[in-house]
Amino acid sequence: MNVDMDLEPFRRINPCGYAGLAMTQLSDQAGQIEFSEVSARLRAQLVKHLDYAEQATLTGGINHYD
Repeated sequence: MNVDMDLEPFRRINPCGYAGLAMTQLSDQAGQIEFSEVSARLRAQLVKHLDYAEQATLTGGINHYD
């Protein structure tokens, strides 16, 4: 997912195999947004819709279990 980055390299390829297809990013569509905010929101929605539950591990990481 492109959030807020330099899209110039994509101009040299055919994204998804479609000639002339322009790449976009969230910041172009929704205004300035931080990757950390997008990441947190996306994670929350994936956890919700995939019926996962977050559980902390001894190493401090997060594992997801059904």
